[in-house]
Amino acid sequence: MLPKPKLPRRAKKKAKFFTSSNVAKIIAASQGEDRVFYWLAAETGLRAGEIAGLKLTDIDGERLNVNRSVWGGKDQSPKTNSAIRTIGLPPQLISLLWEQITRQRKKEHEYLFSASTGSPVDMNVYRRCKMTTFLKSLGISQAGFHAFRYFNVSLLDALRVPLKMIQERAGHALTGVFTLDVYGGSPEWERNLEAGRLAGSEIEKAVSKLENERSSALAGSLLAIEEKGSGATIS
Repeated sequence: MLPKPKLPRRAKKKAKFFTSSNVAKIIAASQGEDRVFYWLAAETGLRAGEIAGLKLTDIDGERLNVNRSVWGGKDQSPKTNSAIRTIGLPPQLISLLWEQITRQRKKEHEYLFSASTGSPVDMNVYRRCKMTTFLKSLGISQAGFHAFRYFNVSLLDALRVPLKMIQERAGHALTGVFTLDVYGGSPEWERNLEAGRLAGSEIEKAVSKLENERSSALAGSLLAIEEKGSGATIS
């Protein structure tokens, strides 16, 4: 009997994630409810089911309370006990959220994002029917909602937010570092809030820069058209 050959292990696929440039493009090109949706996903790193499960009552000033997850139209408990958490919000996102709350209250819907019937938004339908086409129009490689989550953790890490705080905001069960997991305790609320403000500020800068560049380019194009028209009239 010949020994069983050792086959090479299949390489793991790298997780898809959005860059700052991707997120700026997505937010700058979106309006109304979609702008709130994408900014929220990038700023908080919430899981898809957690976004679907958000109710208007979960927004309390600068606090966003994650208490449930929705998948397949059904309420369920979050992924782990650590997933039940409170996330500090920056002023930029708070303003957008209150615009969305006002829209939902007028419809008499209890969820932050919902279908026309008032039921929680179906994240699979949203991704297939909206997000996929939207990303394609922007020239951004296709990715799921988790790409926002990867972006968020990466952004907080780049901003040198402590690992324990990133863990708390992301709702991860463990950091993977024994000392932090056993002796780390719960970070102070002010640090949670500061992490949100840092991330919000960076996202706002990226979006504003892109929008200003587009405005300048548009103004330049209009001026060129006017000058060309004036030249044609004179001749």
